[in-house]
Amino acid sequence: MRLLIRKIEARNVQQSIFDGNAATIGRGTNQDIQIFDKRLPLNHSTLSVAGGKLIISAASGYKVLVNGQQSTRAELVPGDVVDIFGHNLEILAGEDTAEFVVQLQVKTEQVEEFRNRFTTRLYELGVPERKLSWFLFLVIAAIGLVIPAAGFFVGMDTLRDSPLPDDGIWLSGELHQSHAFMGDNCTNCHQKAFVQTTNQVCLDCHSSVNHHFDTDKFGFDYRGGSDCADCHKEHSTTGSITKTDQETCTVCHADLAAADFASERLRSATDFLTDHPTFRLTLQKYREDDRWHEERVDNWDENLLEESNLIFPHDVHLLENDKVSEQLKEVRLRENIEGAESTTVMLCADCHQAEKGGLNMKSVTMEKHCAYCHELTFDPSTPDRVVSHGSPPDLMRELNEYYSYQFLHSGPQNTAASRKIVTETFTMTLPETRAVRRPGRKARTQSITDLIVESSIDTSEPLTVRATRFIDARVRDAAANLFERQTCTICHDISRSADTEVPWMVKPVHLSVNWLPLSEFSHDGHKSMACISCHEDAPVSNAATDVLMPNIGSCRGCHGGQDAENLLQSTCITCHKFHMESQSPMHELLAIDLGTDKKEGEQ
Repeated sequence: MRLLIRKIEARNVQQSIFDGNAATIGRGTNQDIQIFDKRLPLNHSTLSVAGGKLIISAASGYKVLVNGQQSTRAELVPGDVVDIFGHNLEILAGEDTAEFVVQLQVKTEQVEEFRNRFTTRLYELGVPERKLSWFLFLVIAAIGLVIPAAGFFVGMDTLRDSPLPDDGIWLSGELHQSHAFMGDNCTNCHQKAFVQTTNQVCLDCHSSVNHHFDTDKFGFDYRGGSDCADCHKEHSTTGSITKTDQETCTVCHADLAAADFASERLRSATDFLTDHPTFRLTLQKYREDDRWHEERVDNWDENLLEESNLIFPHDVHLLENDKVSEQLKEVRLRENIEGAESTTVMLCADCHQAEKGGLNMKSVTMEKHCAYCHELTFDPSTPDRVVSHGSPPDLMRELNEYYSYQFLHSGPQNTAASRKIVTETFTMTLPETRAVRRPGRKARTQSITDLIVESSIDTSEPLTVRATRFIDARVRDAAANLFERQTCTICHDISRSADTEVPWMVKPVHLSVNWLPLSEFSHDGHKSMACISCHEDAPVSNAATDVLMPNIGSCRGCHGGQDAENLLQSTCITCHKFHMESQSPMHELLAIDLGTDKKEGEQ
């Protein structure tokens, strides 16, 4: 964004060029457009460009007056006038290389009035400034030096028990609990008296801590600070050893290009509520090389697809509200899933359960979450038998084993009386000893299975040939039923294969486990919320390709930036780790002089 800022105050006209992502407006000296008026907050609003349009966004708790209409956010076009506490901000068409001209007309009469409101000085009140200064100096010296030093004579414990100031004002403070084992041995960290601890001392213990970015590409300069102590403050009164304010991060991330960290994958950010890019998801894509590849995409994209190779409709399995009452469950029973034994009311938590700590979700598996309703039956005559959920070759092997056993033990020469046994692979039916009967009488009525067996076997052929024909016919029919008609094809993408032994190919399934690998989100901290509060499209999703992850707007309903009001104040560290596991250990810094050139550091 390139703006020409023209500031008119009385007869004085100043012009400057602004290059950056967002121009701030306010009273603070760090504002890009400063209006010295005590009525204004330090940061009032922000100008940014999106889609070729200039946008003004008011800071939390404030509003802007655009063409007489109050708003917290508005798109501006040439000719629009923004009233900021009586000062006019007019938008004009761009000039030269500037996209827009922002002309600020400062009302000097109002500014002067507030400038001169608090001009009373001490000498006007007849207060002797020099004497007052000496008096305050002596008071501070007595409190901070003389009285605490008396503890060496009367005993520090005696002084600490009294209301007088003691040596506590000289001490830095208690150690953080993780360093409490050091006790009073200050030289563990402070190897030189009255000298701040060095990086080398920190990294001697914390040798496994990783860098924040790719140092081979960007060098070792962290801009916001080169010392561990710049981000980690020991003897802290807050109880935390890590600085969590967002300014620690925005030193670089407010303008990555200006900080020499420009990257197509990274976007600038200063505040979660007002200036944070949309979430970027990591999707898994199955490519022609038969391998899964990661792809980073914007969550705002309406054409996102999760190509997991799974067929699954949420709307068939899920109620519209996953926190229904027991009475409502009873009413909705007949509208839900017919399980193997009873009708089931399914909730999100039946399949999606958070791992310990809540950072990720446990994997959804066929055996744990689907098999109760989706039994892998394969033979209508034996509906109590199922095959294991596995690869096509394993499935074909199980079918071969089953029908081989059936041929040997359940042929037309045997009775239908049977008993069940369970093997490691599947449940089998074994014939029982034939009951005594009169000659010439059949033990049972002949079934369609018997007719198929008898008609398909030529008793004049060798037993091995008859067995092969019987087994191949049964396996082929059962496998076709599994892969093409009623079982596997319900959930899997299946295609024909040139392999004669296993003529079907099932595309591998890969469900995304970590959609946002560059951030941290704990489900444990959101237990009080219903799942559909964030994943609101899940109850109406009819395809597994739907991406049901919430966007940044969903989070902003509860979370604001560091200075947000009426929202949970969240800083960068709330969701992002500083030390990244994918980078090399920071212990490498021990061999590097941080004051040298980057090229030397990289070596």
